[in-house]
Amino acid sequence: MKNIYFKVFIGITLANIMLDVGLASSGDYSIKNHETLSSSARIKDSKHKLIGQIEKVKIASSDRSKKVRKSLEKFKILNNKVIKLEDLEDLIKANSYELKIMRKRIEETRYLLKSKVSAWYPNLDISSTGFPQYLKGNTFNKLSTNTSSNQLKASLKATLKWDVINPARIPQIAAARDEFERQRIAYTIKMRDLVLEAQNQFFNLQKSLQDIRIAKDSIKTSKISLNEARIRFKSGIGSKLDVLDAKTQLSNDKQLLADRLGNKKIYQRKLAQLLNLKPNTTPIIGSKPKVIGIWKISLEESINYAIKYRKELDQISLQISMNENNAKAALAGKKPTVSIYNTFDSSLSKGETFVSSPRTNNSINSQNNTLGLQFNWPIFDGGYSKARYNAKKEKVKELEARIALKKTEIRKEVEEIFYKLNISKESIKNSYEAIQSSKESLRLSILRLKTGITTQREVIVSQRDLTQAEVNHIKSITDYNTNLITLQRKTGIKKLQNCEDKDTNALSEKNLPNHLSLNEEACIGLL
Repeated sequence: MKNIYFKVFIGITLANIMLDVGLASSGDYSIKNHETLSSSARIKDSKHKLIGQIEKVKIASSDRSKKVRKSLEKFKILNNKVIKLEDLEDLIKANSYELKIMRKRIEETRYLLKSKVSAWYPNLDISSTGFPQYLKGNTFNKLSTNTSSNQLKASLKATLKWDVINPARIPQIAAARDEFERQRIAYTIKMRDLVLEAQNQFFNLQKSLQDIRIAKDSIKTSKISLNEARIRFKSGIGSKLDVLDAKTQLSNDKQLLADRLGNKKIYQRKLAQLLNLKPNTTPIIGSKPKVIGIWKISLEESINYAIKYRKELDQISLQISMNENNAKAALAGKKPTVSIYNTFDSSLSKGETFVSSPRTNNSINSQNNTLGLQFNWPIFDGGYSKARYNAKKEKVKELEARIALKKTEIRKEVEEIFYKLNISKESIKNSYEAIQSSKESLRLSILRLKTGITTQREVIVSQRDLTQAEVNHIKSITDYNTNLITLQRKTGIKKLQNCEDKDTNALSEKNLPNHLSLNEEACIGLL
């Protein structure tokens, strides 16, 4: 836009210069006075036009800028929405575009099922060859009398037909019903997967918030250490190396905070996308990471529940049933079809046709009713029906093998998640112990530094160990919750042992770490 203004300005300036040069180089001003005034008027007119164009460009530019700002405001984060773990399923059901698409597919298959069920009902057709029709003409015969036609006619025909025997009807309806159920199962599977993914992102966002808190706490400690190192260096007690170590630790902590803040924004947008929130709304959560429950079911029972619960197996079973019914429908193509029908036709005409002298006042009224059976039996189709039947049967065998493979995959999934859950359980205990020991180690290191027994490096190492222990503890809780909800998704078991349930054998002394009491937030005593 600036280039346009610049070009227009240059054009006006050059025009003025050319006018001045022309006036100065003229030897006889009086002779060319008329031409000069005319040229000056034209240039002024051009200047006014250029100024008008500049104003139009400014207005158009302003309108475009407003449109751009308005479009950008749709994506600017203006609102926050508090999200709770128990609200995720309802939000996904209400907002997910993927579920909306699948609901439309269910409606589509429901109407297709209705179209197949309609084969049980009779068909009624009404037709007319003339409603009305007018016939007028002459027929000239060489060896007989010439005839003429002059007639106005109206006719109506109604046919009622019902297939008494239709071998393809039952398998086609059954296949359509299986497809309808398969789409409903696909909807359930998709909803469970979306809820699981949203829960994972919720826990990741929870973890990122705690990582930010840990990074901020570490920065505060690093700043204190850096100030103390500088004081000790100025007083001659400490060394330059201690100051440099403290600066390095502070820089590392700041970088850690920057990474955690970035991760938080990423997880927020992922969760917002899953929940299909408005573009200018971002999700926030107020809860801290804590163990949501205890899994008390054995591995063998978990596998058994998973095989019974998984809708993927039901979906494959429905595909088997669909192919079985389609195979029967293919064979039905070579079987006889018997239909009963009733045809009623009525006509009303005035006039006559193909007579020597048609009488236009002659009225004719005709009514006929026909009742009968219709039989159709395709004898030979070149092996088409048999080939389709064999193809569907082979597909059934493939799907049966797929069921066996799916059961093996389900067992593998449950075993892996179960083992990961146990690993996370032990990690929670170990990381909690590491936090306690790291806190005590940092406290002792600070005391040793103040008394001059140790150096600043020992304090920095202790601080780094505490930060890492806290990060590991939060990660362990997040991994445990993620594995727990995944195990719930695979097995269908919703009920978990509550962390506040004190009446359990899990609280025996052998299950508690040596120096730990029950941590209600992390359920350490129940793990």
